[in-house]
Amino acid sequence: MLALLLATVALAADPQPTSTWDPAEAEQVQLELIEVLIDSEQPDKALYAITEVRAGGVTGAPLDILQARALVAKGLPMDAVLLLEDQYMRDFQRHKVVCLAHMDLKETEAAEVNCRKALRFAPSDLTSTDLADLHNNLGFVLASQNRHEEAILSYREALKLSPNLARARNNMGFSQAALGQDDKALDTFRAALSASLGFDPEILEAEAYFNLGVAQLARGADQEAKDSFHTALKHVPGHAKARAALDKMTPNLKEAP
Repeated sequence: MLALLLATVALAADPQPTSTWDPAEAEQVQLELIEVLIDSEQPDKALYAITEVRAGGVTGAPLDILQARALVAKGLPMDAVLLLEDQYMRDFQRHKVVCLAHMDLKETEAAEVNCRKALRFAPSDLTSTDLADLHNNLGFVLASQNRHEEAILSYREALKLSPNLARARNNMGFSQAALGQDDKALDTFRAALSASLGFDPEILEAEAYFNLGVAQLARGADQEAKDSFHTALKHVPGHAKARAALDKMTPNLKEAP
């Protein structure tokens, strides 16, 4: 399948004189196939295909943005930033990709600027799920700056647009726990997990308490985290992540109460 994709990209990039490819159609096929490679987590193949397409004379913002996405997927976010720096300053996709690149680099202030610009320039026909993703990304960036009250507002905006966006709800739970709102956080974790874990209440409770324990550890509440990990083990005695978390804690906190 991959060989077929690359062959098709090459054919579209360098059609024969007798080819029936329409130039605009050929370019669209190239871009779609490159996007398939990125979405299938094959950034090296995507970058190779982009090189071939550029050699065929294709240029422009859509190809630049695909290249930036491939660079981020390859673990080269700074290269993506440099590619798009000072270009397409009002372009929604550009700011979305650069926001993600700065997030990977843990450059939260630059990430926030670009997340907000992506929201500002979002097209009117953007789907509610895609718009919710932008609000979730902004919330994550704000939480990374310990601005959890603001982060929660962004997560709520995301959930208004896409109530089933589990990652936004899960992220909100971590921000609530960071503020010491453990009961709210536990309910939020339960809601985030309920869709993916089906109707097994014991597994759901174990995962929710494990997430709460991780969040409590992050804020330095070791004793509360220990209690949460032990509660997770009460619901699912073989919960490997909760046991591993306890094993990493200091001996005086590790023992069951």
